[in-house]
Amino acid sequence: MEPIVSICCTTYNHEKYIADALDSFLMQKTSFPIEILIHDDASTDNTALIIEKYEKKYPKIIKPIYQVENQYSKGKKPLIDFIIPLVRGKFIATCEGDDFWTDNKKLQKQVEFLESNQDYIMCFHKVKVVGTNKKPLGRYIGLSNEGSKEISVKDAATGGVVHVSSRLIKSDFYKKPIPKWIDNAKHGDYAFALYITAEGKVFYIDEIMSAYRKGVENSMMTNFRENYSKENDIKYHLNRIETLNMADGYYNYKYHDDIKKVNLISEVIIAILQKDYSVSARNKYMNYIKQNGILSFIKIVLLKGNPLLAETLIKLKRKV
Repeated sequence: MEPIVSICCTTYNHEKYIADALDSFLMQKTSFPIEILIHDDASTDNTALIIEKYEKKYPKIIKPIYQVENQYSKGKKPLIDFIIPLVRGKFIATCEGDDFWTDNKKLQKQVEFLESNQDYIMCFHKVKVVGTNKKPLGRYIGLSNEGSKEISVKDAATGGVVHVSSRLIKSDFYKKPIPKWIDNAKHGDYAFALYITAEGKVFYIDEIMSAYRKGVENSMMTNFRENYSKENDIKYHLNRIETLNMADGYYNYKYHDDIKKVNLISEVIIAILQKDYSVSARNKYMNYIKQNGILSFIKIVLLKGNPLLAETLIKLKRKV
């Protein structure tokens, strides 16, 4: 019998975490068959050996791809270039090898939603943020206090809403060629969330069903935080503005107002990082305050204008 869901997992040097991911896939209680497609990008630790043990135990479910040379460093996209062509399921569920699922009915709930709502192409859910030891950090990825709902392009464009571990997508959509503006983005998952929301209906399920593990060594976000500099932060936001402008043109400015509002956030952050108090910058600050409120503006000033203070406040919040 063909699988209904293809679980697609990318991993690299995740020997400390990959078993948690695989166990969370295998614990799923479903009324339909699944397959697990896992791509190891030539890990230099014992990740591949751990996957092999699971493969031998579950040969009909786990279908690994073992690389001899690292493909990401060659400009390849492991998920798109190697996993997606092998997908047999009607739906694709994604998760990276250092994250894991927490609800054993996650796939059942998501499949039931998409089967009952054929006009939606993706659904996703709330995600808790944990440390490398799986201890909750009191933070979540998703919408704040809005309940389950269809999300807008503005929701997706703002970022920090759709996490990789939460997505269930119709595989026919995922197999379509993606536009070039997504490749321009430094944060491809963010760009993909915007793309899929602009292309069709996407539903947010207000339930915690997976965990994002923060602080994993050599991950993109960990490297960004550990090598943080104002210059890199400015480059990130300039890239985000450029990517959103490319998307704006791609969709013939259909979402121009939403994209303009999100670009304003990056413009304000850049101005604060550059300590810009020109007339142009002050106008941006005032426009932001009108749209989002003074408290939101003060938060950005604290976070970006004084990173040390921001980190202290975050630590205090965790303790409370």
